[in-house]
Amino acid sequence: MCKFFFSYLVVFMSIMSVIAQQQNAICPILPNPVTYVKSNPGSQSGTLSVNDTLFFSAKELTPNVKSQLVYFGGLLQGLTLIESERNASITFKKQVNVIPDSYSITIADKITIQYANDAACFYAIQSLMQLIHINNGEKTLNKGFVADYPNYKWRGLHLDVSRHFFTKEEVKRFLDLMAIYKFNVFHWHLTDDQGWRIESKRYPKLTEIGAWRDSTVKDHYSTKPRTYDITKYGGFYTQEDVKEIVHYAADRFITVVPEIEMPGHARAALAAYPNFSCTGNALPVENLWGVFDDIFCAKKETLDFLKDLLDEFIPLFPGTYFHVGGDEAPKTRWKKCSNCQEVITDNKLKDEHELQSYFIRQLDEFLTSKGKKLIGWDEILEGGLSSNAAVMSWRGFEGGIEASRQGHEVVMTPGSHCYFDHYQGKTKEEPLAIGGYTPLSKVYEFSPISPNMSATQASFVLGGQANLWTEYIDSFDKLMYMAYPRAIALSQTLWNPAKKPSFETFEQLLIENHFPILDQLKINFSRSNLLPQQHWSSHKQGLKVNFSSKKENDLFHLTIFQSSDSGKKFTKEIMLQNKQDLIIDRELDSPELLVNVHSEHYGFEQQVKIIPHKALGETVHYLTSPNKQYDSGKLTLVNGQKGSRPWKGHEWVGFDTSTVALRITLQKKRRIKEVDISFLNEPGSWIYSPKKIQLLNPDGRKKLDRTVSNENGQERIKIEVNRKVKNIYLYISNWEEIPEGNPGAGHVPWTFIDEIFLR
Repeated sequence: MCKFFFSYLVVFMSIMSVIAQQQNAICPILPNPVTYVKSNPGSQSGTLSVNDTLFFSAKELTPNVKSQLVYFGGLLQGLTLIESERNASITFKKQVNVIPDSYSITIADKITIQYANDAACFYAIQSLMQLIHINNGEKTLNKGFVADYPNYKWRGLHLDVSRHFFTKEEVKRFLDLMAIYKFNVFHWHLTDDQGWRIESKRYPKLTEIGAWRDSTVKDHYSTKPRTYDITKYGGFYTQEDVKEIVHYAADRFITVVPEIEMPGHARAALAAYPNFSCTGNALPVENLWGVFDDIFCAKKETLDFLKDLLDEFIPLFPGTYFHVGGDEAPKTRWKKCSNCQEVITDNKLKDEHELQSYFIRQLDEFLTSKGKKLIGWDEILEGGLSSNAAVMSWRGFEGGIEASRQGHEVVMTPGSHCYFDHYQGKTKEEPLAIGGYTPLSKVYEFSPISPNMSATQASFVLGGQANLWTEYIDSFDKLMYMAYPRAIALSQTLWNPAKKPSFETFEQLLIENHFPILDQLKINFSRSNLLPQQHWSSHKQGLKVNFSSKKENDLFHLTIFQSSDSGKKFTKEIMLQNKQDLIIDRELDSPELLVNVHSEHYGFEQQVKIIPHKALGETVHYLTSPNKQYDSGKLTLVNGQKGSRPWKGHEWVGFDTSTVALRITLQKKRRIKEVDISFLNEPGSWIYSPKKIQLLNPDGRKKLDRTVSNENGQERIKIEVNRKVKNIYLYISNWEEIPEGNPGAGHVPWTFIDEIFLR
């Protein structure tokens, strides 16, 4: 009996092992589904051949779903799909009393799709097309089973068409890609300082004047001196265009959420109608990026104008939410405006911040009366909101946490993970971006639910989205480069985070299954994640670096150019295997080391410039913690590499505190002539070079104490030492808050440090 039972147990465990292997099979669908079971792996009978012409049963399909099946089957796989009950290879069955938006796909000798609603059926179509495997022109499907449903209600992508305009057809292509990866919210940023993009029949000057700027700043905002392209630039969507795009999105089960910015980012509107500003002065549509003092006046006439516009636009957008912006509204004009001060007095408001809350509440009440829900950036929390309003948290997670605590619906879109206008690669070949560093892996880490939320707070989180601000995105090709494949990583974390595969598995799926899809669709996507990477670490002699490639047997050819203080130049050729280390000695007698790196497999070249100094690879202690978004590691401050301009997030360490304290500990006492610190001064991004730097050294008998003032915003500060030291303490003081009249006024400025040279 026991012997029989043991045999039965062995058989049972073998069967369960096979089932587990099948369930753990890598599924080519992205975002990955809740359940994927692959039948008979490795067996020829485990596949189903797919002809270029497929017949489907459409008895239960709506005309729209039927047309989307035909459209996306042709778009993704070049299939011709024909309705036929008699010869159907694909059968659809609608289910009742199941999870909303859920579907299943059974692939046997034929294909059966069961679905909860039309959106679910559409998602099943996208998954089915991704399951088709093409090898030497032959299309096959692995037999098996898929069961799936989304985790979040709001799975969004944002597009700014104000800074740079995208045509109606380009917006449709953008929507097609969204649909393939199961996004369901298109946040359409239609107005800003640099352009008004939606036709108003009641206020025609908004597009006659506000849709056009006479020039556009070249290069990066921070480039000095600034130069301009003096070509007239602009464009707008007619109301018929808007209706067409909204209908096109709805066919793909995407809701369009329009954004009309207020009270800030209003220069394009005020160029057309200056009477709604505080000064009444006629100013042109802005040709520079940034934040500007001229915003909508808070007087009744302006609020009536905005309500009139909303009343005109509401019928164009059948979705629930209407975005009113609410971010980055300087109070400079309001403080000097008699009309605004009268509103403050009449309504017993405390100050201009409460005036902004009053402004937003008026529009909130109006939208509510029209059956809409107001949504805005997290600044709208200041001063209180009606329970009907929703909050989009962009300045980190904190706004969303507070909004959920107050019982507001939340969409998480923090700059740390969801700003796709940031750089995604570290090489100089990356196209110009606004700054910051958000690689594919960072996006994949994102979760809309903060660990600092209670279960009740988490229930208010609708989901998340990525934002594509287009100051530096001036073409559709570049838009796609900045969006993909990062958008695919976001789709996974918003669709099914519980079943999210490891990043390595996800990346493998991208490369093997989804890069070919993007290529087939002629999408100019980024391949930055494929490029060889540099990995830096400390070494007892200084720094250790290796170059790694996804090709295990890759070889790296290094050409090292070295100059000495005496003026001599040396060239050295080295070959390194994948992940083999190169040591950079801190005692090197060279003002600069230039390393050219060539990957034998990828044919890709990088150039690394290192400035040896006495703290190279030494230990840095943060006595003040950096902001997590800009904590690129302690080695960043002692790796001998100066940050490039325009600034990139991975080359700097950023602090969002008014004071910063840190210590560098050397392995042994050594004579240091000076400390040379590199900061970043970019007020347009709320980043300021510090006002004062103190250097403290308690090691010696005589206390070293040096203080350097920096009232002029210098980016490089040198402090004389001339002493033997083991520890260097730095205490850095910045503004308590950004002064009035500057972007981010009233907020604590950022302090960004690049390199601390000890010479």
